[in-house]
Amino acid sequence: MSDTPSVISSGDEAGIHKKKGPHAITVRAAVPSDADKIHSVVSESMEMYRVLSGIPVGALEASRETVQDILQAIGTLPVFVAVDSLGSIVGSVRLLLRPVSALNVDGLPERLLLHPQDTVAYFSRFAVHEDRQGLGIGGLLYRAAEEEVHRMHVTHMLLHTSLQNHIMVAFYKKRGFALVQEDASRGYPRGLLAKTLT
Repeated sequence: MSDTPSVISSGDEAGIHKKKGPHAITVRAAVPSDADKIHSVVSESMEMYRVLSGIPVGALEASRETVQDILQAIGTLPVFVAVDSLGSIVGSVRLLLRPVSALNVDGLPERLLLHPQDTVAYFSRFAVHEDRQGLGIGGLLYRAAEEEVHRMHVTHMLLHTSLQNHIMVAFYKKRGFALVQEDASRGYPRGLLAKTLT
């Protein structure tokens, strides 16, 4: 079996599959019935991220998210889930589409060669179940999100991550992101990373 992701499309359904041993991971658009499981995966993953990054308790907005918030996101935003061969949700990510000026970073539109009202895709709530990390699932989720950004003809992806979490910083840099701002206003060194899509 191949470890190389391949895009599979059939009718209205599209997914990215990865064969790994006897199991396959499918990345697909989230549906409302996924909300409880997404909440569980995101909550557990964000707590682990918080601890590994040295982030103070309560400093992560994601830790206050409810199932209702996730249902609203599924209804209004691109939200993806990674599903294993048994149907369990093992990861999730979402994209927020907003004007670059909404990020409230002085000079950011100019640095990215954008008009302040140009839309950017903000990569958010990226989570992989603790027991499934290191198997390439995060890469599949990222790939699905980037393909969606291309499909929407958006030219820039942005995200925040703890600069103390060297694994995540390396993950994003490997995929072409560059640090555009550092900020410690939330009680930890937080970086805004950006990528221009070609």
